[in-house]
Amino acid sequence: MIVFGDHKRTHSAEQLREAVLAAARAIGDLTAGLERHAAVVDLFVTASELLQGLADEEFDIAGVDSSSSRQKLGSAILIELSREVLRSWQQGFARSGALDASLLAKLAAIDCGGTITTGPAEGYALYALYPETYLLAALRSGLGANTCVIGIRSIGLGLAAMVAAALHAPPPISVRPIGHPFSRHISAAPELLGSWGDRPQAKFAIVDEGPGLSGSSFHAVIAWLRRHGIDQERIHLFPSHRGGPGAQAPSETVAAALSQCQGHVAEFEDAFDGAVAPRLRDWIRHLLGKADVELHEISGGAWRECLSAPTGAWPPAFPAFERRKFMASSGGERWLVKFAGLGETGQRKLRTAKALHEAGFGARPAGLCHGFLVERWLDADRLDQGGRARDLLIEWLGHYLGWRAARLRTDEIGASLDQLARMAVQNCEEALGETSGHALQTWFARQPSSCPTRRVEIDGRLHSWEFLVHPDGTLRKTDAVDHCRSHDLIGCQGIEWDIAGALVEYDLCAAELSKLVGCIEQATWIDRALVDYLEPCYLAFQLGLWTIAGQSPEEQERMRATRMVERYKAGLVRLLGC
Repeated sequence: MIVFGDHKRTHSAEQLREAVLAAARAIGDLTAGLERHAAVVDLFVTASELLQGLADEEFDIAGVDSSSSRQKLGSAILIELSREVLRSWQQGFARSGALDASLLAKLAAIDCGGTITTGPAEGYALYALYPETYLLAALRSGLGANTCVIGIRSIGLGLAAMVAAALHAPPPISVRPIGHPFSRHISAAPELLGSWGDRPQAKFAIVDEGPGLSGSSFHAVIAWLRRHGIDQERIHLFPSHRGGPGAQAPSETVAAALSQCQGHVAEFEDAFDGAVAPRLRDWIRHLLGKADVELHEISGGAWRECLSAPTGAWPPAFPAFERRKFMASSGGERWLVKFAGLGETGQRKLRTAKALHEAGFGARPAGLCHGFLVERWLDADRLDQGGRARDLLIEWLGHYLGWRAARLRTDEIGASLDQLARMAVQNCEEALGETSGHALQTWFARQPSSCPTRRVEIDGRLHSWEFLVHPDGTLRKTDAVDHCRSHDLIGCQGIEWDIAGALVEYDLCAAELSKLVGCIEQATWIDRALVDYLEPCYLAFQLGLWTIAGQSPEEQERMRATRMVERYKAGLVRLLGC
């Protein structure tokens, strides 16, 4: 099933550098505390994105990784930023003052002609990966300055600098594994390792998030070092978790190679345990101005325990697509604390949350705490339990989607129509057989050519359990700020994607669909042919999503996901008339 995907963006390197410089200069205006520490980490994340893009640009031209003067300057910058994060973290966020002028000068000296392409750093954006945990892992590792630190781009470029800063090691080098996603290899100039291969006492640290489904990126660097005569026991791994590679590991050899290297991992709670740096509860307490905040984790579907519904009435959940989240409570009041992302990612989601609330569609945000978005918890019945008159529901959906289409436009791209159609055909074929897949392919070929004219930050999740009905009948949308930036194929689309979603989720008849579109067209023009085109794409994507969710070890979760799968299968069968 095709579900996951990445969406790369093209930037002006010079504009990104100027944004980094502006953020660096603004650090001096901040007083000591979490806000300044978070700003330094956000600066580090943005600078890492710039320098990763520049390194990849050189790789694309040369076809090999090397250590150019620009990359050496970039590594030096990231080391200095990492040291600033380290000092701030070790001082419990009590550090203040401007960044060193020499660092600003180095940032200004980066050669930034032309454009660069960057992809999302999933760990920073989605999976609550904090650079500070790599500082702690390095400090606990027992390694020293005689360590060659190697970052796996993209996100490993910056994380390697964190490890090197903590070890007092030289600036790191970086590589970009290439080839099939489940069988990567390294293409690097012979001199990239420099004299490290001639140091028998030297250690080698490989740094990245993951390992992912296959572990092939870590394995590619291990194999590259082994070809250079580096013994396995000298190789150390700095991943983001203690688990091994996932189900797509190409062979037992990969898992064995990773397990034979010593790994070093620190958890979020270890890095922010109250002994060195304040805990998450302290962050929330400061933001809310409350002295007695209680914090309870509700990740991985556990948020359903907070609903006033028996277990049998719980909606389905897909933990792999959920952000880490907590329930904060104080004096009878409750707030949702959800990871929104480091750097610009989190700031953008805060802006969207504020706009949703001001328009009357979402909960009131209290603010952003170093990557965690804090919103008021809404106590109300879910739409799938309480219900609402269909004409009023359709009218509300029309105003809501019309507002998103008009107010949340973006230049970010998502999957193309060709990509969506290929996904739909493959998912349909896997679920319903080759005949149905061929029928859907023929169906797409008969549709008029179209494409989104205006991409927006779509909602992406219009299932009835995501809407709350207040006693006065008003609706609110939960979880509405970031589905267009999940680690999936869809991305930002025309609002027609959400219209197709509403059509499917609420089984709208022709008259109801016409009413919904009419409401939305008060705000923006709608391509009705595109809605038709996207309907099977939506069905097939949801089919794939819940098929993967159905691989849960929990029987009740499997049953909930299976009901969803059967529903979307039935929708495709009706559409194809087979």
